Amino acid sequence: MGELAGELMALFADGFRRTLQVARARRRRAAGGPARIPCSARADGPGPRGAYVAGRLRLAPGAPSAAFTARGRARVELAAGGTFHAPEPDTWYDQDWAATAYRAPGAAHAVHLQVDSRLLPLLHAVLGAPGTPQNV
Repeated sequence: MGELAGELMALFADGFRRTLQVARARRRRAAGGPARIPCSARADGPGPRGAYVAGRLRLAPGAPSAAFTARGRARVELAAGGTFHAPEPDTWYDQDWAATAYRAPGAAHAVHLQVDSRLLPLLHAVLGAPGTPQNV
């Protein structure tokens, strides 16, 4: 019985933590401040498909790019003004996380991003080119 209670506590705590992260990111962006979005990313390119790396996407107001940072990994800059594309269907590992492929302007390959589905519109607004239709 204790195991079941522990699993339920972890489930509810994770949902509550995600809700707080979404609210904080939305509030900071609405106030014009920087925001960090919990995110997983993997680069698309030649060779075998890599695994997703968990990290954070750092969004600064008025910045021409967003930075993906993960522990023990090099910082990856994603230039704003690119296009979003629907990734392959097997990239959805969790129903709460939305996957999308982002191709920065001038980039040879797309970067696949997974974010909380409630933060996907914020990601599109920050990285997408203003006034251009997105292919999602």
